[in-house]
Amino acid sequence: MSDQSNYRSLAAIMFADMVGYTKLMQEDESKAKLLRDRQRNVVDKTIATHNGKVMQYYGDGTLSMFSSAIKAVEAAREIQDQLQRDPKVPLRIGIHIGDVVHDSEGVFGDAVNVAARVQSLSVPGGVMISGKVFEEIRNHPGIKVEAFGEHDLKNVFNPISIFALANEGLSVPEQSYIQGITGSHKNSVAVLPFANFSPNPENEYFSDGITEEIINALVKLDGLQVPSRTSVFAYKNTNKDIREIGKELNVATVLEGSVRQSGNKIRVTAQLINTDDGFHIWSENYDGEMKDIFKVQDEISQKIAEKLEQNFEFNATRVFYEASTDSVVAYNHYLQGLYYWNKRTPEAVLKAIECYQKAIRKCKTYTKAYSGLANCYSFLGVIGHLKGKVAFTKAEKFAVKALELNDFRGGSFVSLGFVDLFYKWDFDSAEANFRKAITMEPNNEEARLALATYYRIIGDVDRMYHHTKAAIKIAPVSLPALLQHAHSLMITEKHKKALDLFDRILELDPLFRPALEGIALVHVFEKKYDKAIRAVKKYLDLIDLDYKDGTQLGYIAALKGNIKLAEENLKILQKREESNPDLNLCLDYAVIYAALGKTDIAFDFLNKAVDEKLGSVLLIKTIVPFDMLKSDVRYGQLLERMGLNP
Repeated sequence: MSDQSNYRSLAAIMFADMVGYTKLMQEDESKAKLLRDRQRNVVDKTIATHNGKVMQYYGDGTLSMFSSAIKAVEAAREIQDQLQRDPKVPLRIGIHIGDVVHDSEGVFGDAVNVAARVQSLSVPGGVMISGKVFEEIRNHPGIKVEAFGEHDLKNVFNPISIFALANEGLSVPEQSYIQGITGSHKNSVAVLPFANFSPNPENEYFSDGITEEIINALVKLDGLQVPSRTSVFAYKNTNKDIREIGKELNVATVLEGSVRQSGNKIRVTAQLINTDDGFHIWSENYDGEMKDIFKVQDEISQKIAEKLEQNFEFNATRVFYEASTDSVVAYNHYLQGLYYWNKRTPEAVLKAIECYQKAIRKCKTYTKAYSGLANCYSFLGVIGHLKGKVAFTKAEKFAVKALELNDFRGGSFVSLGFVDLFYKWDFDSAEANFRKAITMEPNNEEARLALATYYRIIGDVDRMYHHTKAAIKIAPVSLPALLQHAHSLMITEKHKKALDLFDRILELDPLFRPALEGIALVHVFEKKYDKAIRAVKKYLDLIDLDYKDGTQLGYIAALKGNIKLAEENLKILQKREESNPDLNLCLDYAVIYAALGKTDIAFDFLNKAVDEKLGSVLLIKTIVPFDMLKSDVRYGQLLERMGLNP
């Protein structure tokens, strides 16, 4: 007669383990037992409430089983919520769903092993889940996750997708923490900017574009770490040793190359280099005509995948370069637009719009060009260089079109999220779109920074800091990532660290204006007004306009009591508006009037900014000049108008 206790079932397995229990037992046995007993009491009651069952205790941990992934996740959230209250228990939780075997001694099987490995990636106060669990809960309202990509886990045959629950109150590890445990940094490649060897130096946009397109192709490889465009382009026109670059970017390999275009002929040279010793793994030339460019990019991407598979523990699937168009002319226009977009100045962004529009006229289904237009118009709307309604209506139109054509690109969800955030002020929808982008592309630096911006707006600076730090781990020398992280340091009053980071940014790019603006703001924080003015004048020297922005200079002059200089800068703002009626400078006026102590006028401009949906007004909680207005009842009323909590 067969043993009825020996059977199989599909179950959600939850491992919970107290961090540091052994050490605590050595230091304070009574406290260790107290925390362990508290943990078991909470776990037992919560699991029973959610129709689960504790299958096994093991020292400071538990193995539990649920018939539903949703129930397991809800139980895990509730357990962590209770155990984060005093006396706190440093518990980490991992959940997986799969086939388990039951016998008289408990449960076992591959699913149990995977759940244990997933739990080992968690941090105190955190909940990690596998990709299978994520698929079960992804459409469940109220559950937020953060994606960490695929990882090889010990004694697990296939790579596992890893996610962290990211609801308020839960701890989320950094990407580098997970990579450090799994060793996934071994499977990594940085694509350095391809050199332009064409006779025409203006063809640089093309070599830059080739670089970015290869990056985008490789990013789609599960399990491969690929630094972002903004990170690798910091090494453009530098002669740094490959081994040094490898250390800075934390990658095992580097791809470098060149592009030579002459008429319809094109030659692309590419070489893959091991960063440990600087030796070449593979080198090859590709000759063809411009009409073959998509084929060339596909061949390069596939060759890289094959060589990584041969040299590292990496199972590469077939890589295809997915062109959004079959028109070489449209592609050229798109690359030109991308070139101007990456400069991030109002003048360059307007040129990018022209290029993207040309690309779309040649190819009506060019997804990337539509996403590019959405980003450009959002940018102009946020900074006030185009009326909000005009800018964001166009941005939404193009973002929606991009998603209609291809809803598998994380960048399109970022574009739509920015419209939700800065124009519709639909914060939940914005967060959902940013998280969707991260889920699709865990190493998408822009999505991480977008989520950081969301947290900055709602006033959760701790989570802002977390995501800017995560972006830096993805793109260690990305100017946008470093800049936003520096702002998170400044907002949390870590002034010395903020200044050090702004200085580091200027070492990478001495002409990067936002870093000089940041330095000025830190000096204002510290009431070092003369130093602040010197920083402002440095970046004003970089502006080639008839009427240079007088916002910060006017603000600092007002703080110093120099009313005349402050009023002169107000006149500069007026002249800028007269010269360009598309501008929205409400926030600029409000900053200076607030510093002058003319709070009524300041609030008039702030309310006008809200009326006109000026995107940047949402940052009011962390804009230094408006700190002096926070005690005024009208400040809270203004926040309520925007849907923000005081």
